[in-house]
Amino acid sequence: MIRNVLNTYSLRVYLKLRQFSSAQKSLPENQLTLSSSEVLDTRSISNEDDVHYRSTESSVLEKCQEDISDVAPYLRPSFNFAAYVNKSNTLQKLVELGVELYKLEKNAEVPPYILQLDFDRDIKNHIMFLCELGLQTEDLGKLITKNPFIFKEDLDNLQVRINYLKFKKFNDEMILRIVQHNPMWLSFSTQDIDKKLGFFQKTFSLTGNEVRSLTVKRPRLITYSIEHIKLNTFVIKEEMGFTPEETKEILLHTPKIFTQNQHSLLKTFEYIHKEMKIPLETIVKVPQILTCREFRIRQRHQFLEKLKKTQFDPKKPNYTSLISLVSGSDADFATEVAGSSIHAFNAFLKSM
Repeated sequence: MIRNVLNTYSLRVYLKLRQFSSAQKSLPENQLTLSSSEVLDTRSISNEDDVHYRSTESSVLEKCQEDISDVAPYLRPSFNFAAYVNKSNTLQKLVELGVELYKLEKNAEVPPYILQLDFDRDIKNHIMFLCELGLQTEDLGKLITKNPFIFKEDLDNLQVRINYLKFKKFNDEMILRIVQHNPMWLSFSTQDIDKKLGFFQKTFSLTGNEVRSLTVKRPRLITYSIEHIKLNTFVIKEEMGFTPEETKEILLHTPKIFTQNQHSLLKTFEYIHKEMKIPLETIVKVPQILTCREFRIRQRHQFLEKLKKTQFDPKKPNYTSLISLVSGSDADFATEVAGSSIHAFNAFLKSM
């Protein structure tokens, strides 16, 4: 240990002498007045160098003497309405309407926007407009929670969008359902909505009544990503093998299918069609089974297989409907469909 200390000390001396020697070489010759003995006299080297060395290379186990109060890990920006609710009349009114402020906090752009609004000036007239459409208090809370930027929309533009729907023969009841089930609808211009409705009518050869029926049944579908819907349409037609007529029937019956994840949708279909041997014409009649997760269908189907109850042909005895296979809780399925018990079903799941 002593030898290591001495070696370290000798190294520092050597480095110090080299620095000193380099400094001398940089001076003019007439200023080099130190004798060789002075240059080599190591006693002139202060021990302060050793102290400095230790301080700059301190151990991680030593107590920190520096002020590091300004050092902190990076945190994503966050915002909490709680500090403002007691002082903000606007926030208090929104809470009374049922707006879930904690959900609005998840979008960093929303809190600064909401806080600069005055309820009477910026919000009240929009609330009255929505109430005239038939929305109740709970509807208003849900709408604002999902679409807080509705107050950015000009009231005249909002009225134009409602007039457009009436022009397209949507009655008041239809319009109310559209706004209730798709809070983002009123944030789309009439041009955008017209293009989207036109896309569905042309792509699936829909009549006017079918367009209205589809819109009211699944308002979110109309404003969904067109590219996503095109991709799902391709999967249904080309990869699953349904005809254009069957694809249209699936759309009108269960439009939710067209907003699902493509890989999950195809995985469910392949199990139903290839493993369970369910023909396409049967799936078309009950397309809602495609909205069920593959692993859930697999678990229930294999349990029925164990009980020798996999009979899905309605023309034969001991028929089990596909709807009952995917509906209800596990307890309902085990007792009412499989004719067994939830304990037996759970034990089977553990054995899988």
